This record gives sequence, C-alpha cells and structure tokens, in this order.
Amino acid sequence: MNKSKNIGTITLCGLIIGPVLGSGIVLLPPLAYKLIGKWAIPAWIIIMLLGIIFAYVFVFLSLKSPGNEGTAIAVGNAFGNFFRELTSNFLTAAVCFGPTAVLITAANFLKSFSIFSNIKVEMIAFGMEIICALILICGVKTLAKFTLILTGLTAALLFCGSIYTLIFASNVHAPETSFSFSKFRYTLLLLFWAIIGWEIIGNYIEDIKNPKMTLIKAMTISLIVIISLYFTVAVSVQNVSSSNHDILAIMTPLFGSFSLPIITLAASGLCMCTYLMIVGGVSRMSAKRAANNKLPVYLSYVTKNGSPINAIVTLVCIHLVVLSLAAANFLSLDRIVTCANVFFLSNAIVGLAAGFKLLHNIKLKIAISILIISFTLLLFKAALWSISLLIIVILLSLYSNKKVNKQKVPSSCG
Repeated sequence: MNKSKNIGTITLCGLIIGPVLGSGIVLLPPLAYKLIGKWAIPAWIIIMLLGIIFAYVFVFLSLKSPGNEGTAIAVGNAFGNFFRELTSNFLTAAVCFGPTAVLITAANFLKSFSIFSNIKVEMIAFGMEIICALILICGVKTLAKFTLILTGLTAALLFCGSIYTLIFASNVHAPETSFSFSKFRYTLLLLFWAIIGWEIIGNYIEDIKNPKMTLIKAMTISLIVIISLYFTVAVSVQNVSSSNHDILAIMTPLFGSFSLPIITLAASGLCMCTYLMIVGGVSRMSAKRAANNKLPVYLSYVTKNGSPINAIVTLVCIHLVVLSLAAANFLSLDRIVTCANVFFLSNAIVGLAAGFKLLHNIKLKIAISILIISFTLLLFKAALWSISLLIIVILLSLYSNKKVNKQKVPSSCG
C-alpha cells in the first residue's frame, strides 16, 4: 500500500460524514415523524447517544490493531484467527450486494430529472458505477477530496434549509401523539441505520496522517456535524408549517422551486459517497488479505498512487452482474438490500462483541450490549433466504479455517 499519507483530519471528516448520512438523512427523519409523531425527537436522542458509542468502539478497534484489514485485526486479537477471517468475509459479502443497492437508490432519485426520465434505473446506476470506479482508481487522495466536496455542499444545503424553515416557516409545537411502546421500539430499530458506516473507517488507516490524533479529531468533528444535522432536520420536519412533513417541505421555504433538484442531487451525492467509502475500504482490505495469502494473489496489486486496482475492478464487475440481474428482474432492490443488511449487521455485531471484550468501562459495556441486542433483533427480521446465505458464508469460513489449520500442522511438525 502506498505509504504517503494522503488523508488529514478534514478530508477524513468528508470520508466519514457523507457515507454515514447517506440517503438516511433524507428518508429517516420524515419516516420517524410519520410513525411516532412528537416522540421522534426522544428516539433521535437515544439513537445519537448510541451512535457516539458505536463510533467510539470502531475507532477504538481501528487504533487498537491498525492496518487496512480494519477492525478485523482487533476482532482476531480478541477471539482468534477464525473470527478475524469471518468478519472480513461478512464485510466482503455485504459489499458484493450493498453498493449496488446504494447506486440504484441514487438512480431512483435522479429519475426525477427529465433528462433521465426515459432511461432505465439500472442504466443510470451503471453510469454512476463507472464514474465511481474511475474515482476509486485515481487513488485515496482523489476519493477523499471528492467525498469532502460532496459532503460539505450537501450538509450546508440541508442545514441552511432546515434552519431557515425553523426561523421563518415553522409552527413550533408538540402535536398530541399517544405513546406506543411497540411503535417506538420499531422506529428505534429503523433509526439504527443512521449510525451504520463507522465500521469501515479502519480500512483506510494506512493512508491516514498520524492515525491516533487524526481519527479522534475526525470522529469528534464528524459526530458533531452528523448529530447536529440529524437533529436540525428532525426538528424542522416536525415543526414545518406545512401539511407535508418531509424533506421537500423543509427545503421549499428557502429554495423554492429549486428544492426538488437540490434534494435529488444531495441524496444522489450522499449515495455516491457511501459507495465510494465502502468499496474503497473493502478493496483495501481485500488487497491486504491477498498480500497475506488469504485471497487470490492477483487482488494484492496496488498502483503507485495506492489504489488496489485489481480488487476495485473485481468488486465493480460483481456489482455489474448484480445490476444485470436486477435489470432482468431476477433480483429486486428489496432482496439486494436485505442480503447486504444481513452481512453488514453480522459484521457490526462481531465488531461490537470485540469492543465489549477489549473495553473495560462498565457504562460502555452496557451501551455496547444494547447495540448488540438491537442489531441482533434487526438480523432476526431478515428473510430466511438471506439468513441461509449468511450460514453458507459461516460454513465456508469454517472450512477455510480448518484447511489452514491442517496445512499448519505438517509445517510445525517438520
């Protein structure tokens, strides 16, 4: 991997904030308000507090055992080599499906423009895939700058629109909504998607200047921005003087007829940030694993600018196959999302379990336990076929681990 450190605090913030926000900043606040009304704000407070713990655990794991294999190294130190490879396999499997769903979501947003209205969603996603691949191949410096610009513009637009609405176009009130524990719990489970994304940060650590100081600073700044933006948007959605309580309603007072194009571009841009960050991180992890003879050697090749080009091209090809299956109606967006979610959740659960073992603060352990239970509940809501895929990956990981152990025995005896 390229040893020149290209990522500083500000660029790392751009790499974190955009992907963590993703399309969730557009979709989740209106959904929470629709489900539980005035109780959405307490739900956001709980989620953001747990989000701080989630971020801290994965930054801690990244610094505990630094390397582009990410938190899998710390997981291995906590539970052994099998779990190190298992969590890497979970993340790799998730990234075979998830980024395609992200680009299809972005393409659906872009369909609102007349120029794209007659083009199939999958073709728009294909075009975005090629653009993202070129950015990734250009190296981490280009990737970090691109996500920083997209994230900065999007966050500024959403923040300005929300603040303007709160000041000039709001009716601050607490609408009467009876409390329903079952609805509140269901909403909390949905809102957990607002904190997913931190588990990929460790895969960039070899490209970060002064990792310990930079990661802590970037985590602090990113959490402040993410929490501030989610709260501002959530409060604005709840109090906007409109019959509709959605993102379009809170952006219209400031941006007028430009609101829909702005929201469309913002959501699409954040989806691209998510794709770039996840695929960039996992391609780095795959290159490092290949260099350690855990994956085919051809994946280990890295260009002079630090880009793991073979790993990137391989992932992009897999995504194109998934896109083709979606275009042919063999795979629906829901199925792609469900499959990716199962592996992302499993990876997060193993990482949190490692954090539970390695961290010794009782309050942190309680918070981590809540996160593990919540993610496990989300996992149990998955379709049976996606759970079957998860079991297959676990069995293949067991087989691979057993094979490696058998190979070690003769060499140690010799």
